[in-house]
Amino acid sequence: MRAKAFILMLCTGTLCWGTAAYCAPADWFLLDENPGSGFFYDRNGITTVREGVIQVRTRVLYSEEGKKEALKVLKGLPQQAPLYETIYNYEINCPEREGHLLAASHLDKGGTILKTTELSAVTQWEYLPPDTRLGLVVQQACPR
Repeated sequence: MRAKAFILMLCTGTLCWGTAAYCAPADWFLLDENPGSGFFYDRNGITTVREGVIQVRTRVLYSEEGKKEALKVLKGLPQQAPLYETIYNYEINCPEREGHLLAASHLDKGGTILKTTELSAVTQWEYLPPDTRLGLVVQQACPR
């Protein structure tokens, strides 16, 4: 149910950039796991913006421990918020291994959006080292 609600939201344009790939059913692929969270990227949510540049969705699925830590950092969500996961939208320049965050949506277990923030105007392009979670996305999502 949560996935259906999120896909519906994407298809109605809340986070959709007007491309069909963002309205395909999500195919979440686990890239990394630690005691605080699991980190996934959507293999069906990759779109080409221009040569060498893609947009990709990632997902952080929180453990109870990870939820508590995330709520300490997130602004605008109370400590008691029923945070379950966060969906991030990134733009990645594959040849340069650089990326920047476009948007973040924080959801509860039922897929209800607790908060969405548009970030493209306030984030800068940054190098994505291979040994980071986004570095793993580059390795998987960028054309070889």
